[in-house]
Amino acid sequence: MNKTSKACPVVLQTGFRIFFLGAAAYAVLSMAFWFVFYVAGGNIFVAMPLTVWHGHEMIFGFTMAVVAGFLLTAVINWTGLPTLSGRPLLILFLFWAAARVFAFMPASFPLWPMALCDTAFLVFLSGAVMRPIIAARQWRQSAVFSKLILVLSSGVVFYGALFHADLKVERKALRFAVYMVVSLIFTISRRVLPFFIERGAGYPVTLRNSRTLDLASLVFLIAFSIIDVFWNFPVVVAVLCALLVVVHTLRLSGWYTPGIWRKPLLWVLFVGYAFLIMGFFLKIPAAIYHLPDDSALHALTAGGIGIFTLGMMARVAWGHTGRNIAQAPRQLPFIFVPLIAGAMVRVLSPVLDGSKYALWIASGQILWMLAFGLYLFLYFRILISPRPDGRWG
Repeated sequence: MNKTSKACPVVLQTGFRIFFLGAAAYAVLSMAFWFVFYVAGGNIFVAMPLTVWHGHEMIFGFTMAVVAGFLLTAVINWTGLPTLSGRPLLILFLFWAAARVFAFMPASFPLWPMALCDTAFLVFLSGAVMRPIIAARQWRQSAVFSKLILVLSSGVVFYGALFHADLKVERKALRFAVYMVVSLIFTISRRVLPFFIERGAGYPVTLRNSRTLDLASLVFLIAFSIIDVFWNFPVVVAVLCALLVVVHTLRLSGWYTPGIWRKPLLWVLFVGYAFLIMGFFLKIPAAIYHLPDDSALHALTAGGIGIFTLGMMARVAWGHTGRNIAQAPRQLPFIFVPLIAGAMVRVLSPVLDGSKYALWIASGQILWMLAFGLYLFLYFRILISPRPDGRWG
């Protein structure tokens, strides 16, 4: 271990450490408050309805912390160049953390500190990701960077609407941000999931990929995101969702091999991806029959985004701390299964016993908190401790 690594706290050596800790802790904390105030009723948060606060903090609070930790780590592998560490990484994290603190301020507190910190976090993160990409001339990574910029733009629009108390635009901005995160997951999955499966299945396997499916996925998702958020064409939305279901079912089936079910770090990502497909499937009847798309939205968020991000947090935190991916913790199913069960409860709650709707929602919230609480319990020491091999990171 060199002098530089000794001078820098372990938790600030690579982005995934501090941001995965923050994301997991905030996943529990924010859901605990959402649980309490959902059951008790009322609204004490800054100038926004409780449901809007919940949606914003799940995307711009929890999810973007995971995205930050992942990208600051992945870009090192993609470009061979360092990203943030030490004091600059701490500053980026503090922008994110400060915005989360301001999110809990009472309605009398001004909006601008939260907006400033949240926007600064996303701008700083975008710059930290783009700088090594430009330096290494890794232009193929622009697909990832462009989605990050679109999430940033959604955040700016959200706060503009919040300042003007425009609930309709607030919701549109959040919805567009969700779709951009889904698009980011599709992009990252296409790059890493076949590789993970081929390396981890335990036997030789060559998975199928298709440039045609890649292009179709991109075109259909862009069209869907724009039309669903900005125009009211339910039939077109339903058709695009059906096309997305077909495209991604074909893609996922090309990546399937029975060996994934022996490796929790593989099947959790597979299940998370399947929930994204479920979300688009459930959107079809909602669009055609002008029904609420609550189940579809939560299949994408609590299901797809939640499960996939937890799987990546578990994999990255294990592998990038110098541990053998093939010998992952045996306790992982006890982390993943509650989250999957909670997502299923949340997605199916509208069609379950309506008289117990609040109970179903509360059950999903508790299972979410249990999953991320167990992640913290298992990974906290790993994330704050030096690598076993003594290397930086």
